Amino acid sequence: MIFSFRNTVTLISIIISLILIFYLKTVVAYLVVSLVLALIGRPIMKWLDGPKIKGKSLPTFLKSGITLTLLLCLFFGVFSLFTPLVVDEIKIFSSIDFESVLVELDDPINDLDSFLKENHLLAQSSTLKNELSSLVKLTDIKLIFNSAIDILGNSLIALFSILFITFFFLKEKDIINNFIINITPKKNIDQIQNALKNVKSLLTRYFIGVILQIAIITIIVSIGLSLLGIKNAVLIGLLAGIINVIPYVGPLIGASLGIIIGISTNLDLEFYTQMIPLIIKICLVFGTMQLVDNFILQPIIFSNSVKAHPLEVFLVVISAGTIWGISGMVIAIPFYTFLRVIAKEFLYEFKIIQELTKNI
Repeated sequence: MIFSFRNTVTLISIIISLILIFYLKTVVAYLVVSLVLALIGRPIMKWLDGPKIKGKSLPTFLKSGITLTLLLCLFFGVFSLFTPLVVDEIKIFSSIDFESVLVELDDPINDLDSFLKENHLLAQSSTLKNELSSLVKLTDIKLIFNSAIDILGNSLIALFSILFITFFFLKEKDIINNFIINITPKKNIDQIQNALKNVKSLLTRYFIGVILQIAIITIIVSIGLSLLGIKNAVLIGLLAGIINVIPYVGPLIGASLGIIIGISTNLDLEFYTQMIPLIIKICLVFGTMQLVDNFILQPIIFSNSVKAHPLEVFLVVISAGTIWGISGMVIAIPFYTFLRVIAKEFLYEFKIIQELTKNI
């Protein structure tokens, strides 16, 4: 009877927790982002343990403040560097008469239309020009700009909330550990402590690796496009670096955005003799970046940092993308890492778990 009552209480608690998470998903998002920032800031907090004042370490609140300030300087430095480029690009897009562009590109569009229909890639009843015109009508730059202002207002609230939570996550590094331990049965406390330690270590390395990946890709793409004389190379590089966080499909999206920005800033070029070579140059730069990412960066970040086989990572990411879309692909690796660590502590008697967690 007691056992059944406990199960009932546990089930009710889980249901209530899931309902609260759904309705408070914004707060949950703040907590997750703050936790990620705290994990990224852990090496800085450890480094600040070194300096001594009169033989004593810096106070924890001061180390937390310094760490948070350094993270803010990093993110705002990047933001202030690229904001003018984004504003310029918005101005360029808003000044483009897309209908006139479609008229000027009438011959290339007709050629592409014929090619697509011959290869059964476009319905005979449709025309590529009509499809592009419909897309242009759906793209209201002013509406997008106004929406961006609304998002900025909400972002200020989110920023304050995240900074406030992150400060306390840094200052009281065991606050989450203590909460989890307090709701854990005594017989499982040692297992939970080991799991939390491993999760922190693996995810800290993973998120720091992702930041390095973004920086390296931004540099590679920016330098490559600059050497080829492409305008807004740095902006394209940053977008490619950030979007590349989405495993496997991120590079394709980044390359597409790079081509769109490259075309939008060079609409005066003749299509066949100048525009196509420009697009090929952009594709070559992104192809080179993808080779570096696939053979150097991803094995180090996605495989070594979370200690999982590349094929294992690929299947997890694709499965998460199928279920939850792009957002699922972004969180797939951290979430899978968490599950593997928990499984190792509580389900290690199963051979499949032993195989999947043998490197942790």
